[in-house]
Amino acid sequence: MIHMKSAEKEKQLLDYVSVYDQKIQETAYYLRSFVAKNYPEANQPIYDSYNAVSIVFSLSDKMDDAFCHIALYKNHVNFGFNRGTAINNPELKLEGNGKLIRHYKVKDLDNIPVDQLSELLHKAVKISNASNPALARQSLKSQLIIKLTSGKKVRP
Repeated sequence: MIHMKSAEKEKQLLDYVSVYDQKIQETAYYLRSFVAKNYPEANQPIYDSYNAVSIVFSLSDKMDDAFCHIALYKNHVNFGFNRGTAINNPELKLEGNGKLIRHYKVKDLDNIPVDQLSELLHKAVKISNASNPALARQSLKSQLIIKLTSGKKVRP
């Protein structure tokens, strides 16, 4: 974790995101705001990784407690659910074939199914709370947490 003031962390996030096209940036910031409005207490660990920049939302400082994430790619943004395989989701078809994560691919701001994503988001938080009951009893003040990453990047 990189220790810096809140304004410096926001600037670091802006720097990470600035390499993407304007459409991808706007979509990512819209989705970030969407989650933060629903769960303002959630921490936001930021990962600048090999093939994407990811904004994670967690009700603790642990990745194991994360309920969703936003991953920026060259041509789209994934709105991901960290325990997506456990979500009963007739609202919206999610993609992915891993053991846990499922995502909805967002290509532009005009076609975001806000109501369906909101329903899935609430389900994801319930699943996260059920997997760690201590989460529901704690009080958080949201933090942006920059996670140190290294190595070559293949993302923009």
